[in-house]
Amino acid sequence: MREVFLIMILFVLSSCDGQNKKNLSSDKIDTLNNPLKKDTMERFNLYKYKNLPTDDMGFYKMTNGDLVQLIEKSDKHGYAERINLNGSSLGVYKEYDMSNILIKTGDFFYQTNVGKWKEFNEKGNLIKEIDYEKPYKFAINDLIEKIKKEYQINLEDKSEGSAAGRTLKDGVFYYEVFLKYKTGEQKMEYLLIDGTTGKTVLKSDYHVIK
Repeated sequence: MREVFLIMILFVLSSCDGQNKKNLSSDKIDTLNNPLKKDTMERFNLYKYKNLPTDDMGFYKMTNGDLVQLIEKSDKHGYAERINLNGSSLGVYKEYDMSNILIKTGDFFYQTNVGKWKEFNEKGNLIKEIDYEKPYKFAINDLIEKIKKEYQINLEDKSEGSAAGRTLKDGVFYYEVFLKYKTGEQKMEYLLIDGTTGKTVLKSDYHVIK
């Protein structure tokens, strides 16, 4: 038994409130399938945040229940949005250039990039694409089903208090999963799962010190 400060995990879990659940389907993991056309290029709209309330972490509360972390424009980049879908572990990242034109977009699962992330030039043409699913034969949906079957926990629902991510150790791709005990104990179960076979290679308990 090891005792650690799960600061990052608690930060993730602190923004997990929400009532409606979203399904992590393949179409959501690939947000934009085609290059943007010039006449349909998405642009950033700061005005939509003008009268919106924020939560304790400064995230904007959208009318549909989504929580948005707005990253301010600087001398190095334009605005960016991290959109946490209402009640879901899935979110969407959007980055804009200094002229407020969308130049990068992709999805994330908890705090991990997933699916295909795409970058566009100022004309809306696709210039770069990274497929974060390629190294993982055991897909995220497989992981979700495994945890549901073995632990009766739904990783798609952030309100359940668990979390998941990906890591690379010694050339092998893994999932790291943190499961909240349903007994009310102040600890979490840590799982290290092979990203190719789906086999659980390590289990450990962590005490949560608040």
